[in-house]
Amino acid sequence: MNSYVVGIDIGGTKLAAVVADKNGNILQKVRKPTEAEKGYQYAVQLLLEMVDQGIHRAGLKRESISGIGVSCGGPLDTKTGVVYSPPNLPGWDAVPLKALIEAEFHIHTVIENDANASALAEWRFGGGRGYNYVLYMTMSTGIGGGIVANGQIYHGANDSAGEVGHQILLPNGPLCGCGKRGCLEALCSGPSIARRAQAAIRKQPNTHILDFTDGSIDHVKSEHVLQAARNGDALAISLMDETAYYMGWGIANLVNILNPEIVLIGTIAVAAGDLLLNPIRRTVADMAMQRPAELVQIMPAQLGDAVGDLAAVSLVIGN
Repeated sequence: MNSYVVGIDIGGTKLAAVVADKNGNILQKVRKPTEAEKGYQYAVQLLLEMVDQGIHRAGLKRESISGIGVSCGGPLDTKTGVVYSPPNLPGWDAVPLKALIEAEFHIHTVIENDANASALAEWRFGGGRGYNYVLYMTMSTGIGGGIVANGQIYHGANDSAGEVGHQILLPNGPLCGCGKRGCLEALCSGPSIARRAQAAIRKQPNTHILDFTDGSIDHVKSEHVLQAARNGDALAISLMDETAYYMGWGIANLVNILNPEIVLIGTIAVAAGDLLLNPIRRTVADMAMQRPAELVQIMPAQLGDAVGDLAAVSLVIGN
């Protein structure tokens, strides 16, 4: 009986293949470096070997696997399973990943953008359980997102939906990695918080943020700002409040457009907790329309480090 699934998580620095049962319990995991500089052929062949290794370690055979889910950075085409030049995977230009995996295993394979897959995992296993309309947002190196409505990922016309970090708040603001200016990502991602902190410290160097970097302004990161804010540092608190204001502004826009029941924010928001979430909630209440604002809950994502594994297997559980 085909009672098990395989999940593949593809990142710029690491690859992971997991074997799980239909309830999402991870039975085996194989993890190896991506070594992206060796090209996609090397990575794909390594993944195929890792999947076989995981199946063998779990005491199973290929015939026991009902589906393979693949979570990968976009852009990609979920219908054809072709991956198009993700920024963290140089040389992956129009890679027919679904076809390559299915040619080897003859098992139904689903390819999905990692943020969308993470949203589905949070809906199925995490903070989104019990809700029909879920917006999931990453808040890390970048700001990505995924929209789940009635248990289905909303993809848009060509798999471009969910790019929540690239709404423009300040048309003449800081340059974003997408090439535009003033995107939410350019204001609230981890590197953006660090950039704003470094600029502020150069004007106001009397701050405990530098206690965490041996006095080096250039080494300040978002986690140092958060640590100093927890300790009551005035500049760090001001930077976190500014971050919360921009995040709340962006989320208010999304609440008005999407009318979700819950917004789940990962990574930095999980680490910061109410220090960031409470001012975000206040800003959303101030800026969003009354009816959707009164309904929506804004909460930390729950899956933490498990999200990559569960994102991949969520794509094929229940299929």
